[in-house]
Amino acid sequence: MKAQLQNDLKTAMKAHDTARVMTIRGVLTEITRLEKDVRRDADEAEIVQILKRERARRDEALGFARQANRSDLVAQAEAEARVLDAYIPAGVGADDIRAAIDSKIAAGMTQIGPLMKALKEEFGARLDGKLASELVKQALAHKG
Repeated sequence: MKAQLQNDLKTAMKAHDTARVMTIRGVLTEITRLEKDVRRDADEAEIVQILKRERARRDEALGFARQANRSDLVAQAEAEARVLDAYIPAGVGADDIRAAIDSKIAAGMTQIGPLMKALKEEFGARLDGKLASELVKQALAHKG
């Protein structure tokens, strides 16, 4: 995925697509920072986590820009968010998560921590942690 980002950066630079260049450059900087910290190449899951974190930052910036009535910043944040969305893999649906939770509860898991860990192992970076946490809590409340 890192190689794809680097190639897309070159393409965006040639096309003079400023929003795309700035966004991809920021992501690649975060990946490089991570690789220096862990002293190895970043794996797919780590890169997806960086992309999701950057996407969340754009959502936050979008909220502030809307509060300040800054249409220029709103447009910039939305453009950057679209660029990031293109790289984030499709998430796992709520029905798939519920089915996995039900099977794990049937197998004897009754605590949030182990259930969340098992879901992360099963779905990896595609799992929306916030959604999964809510569904686990609901399932355990109905069971108990």
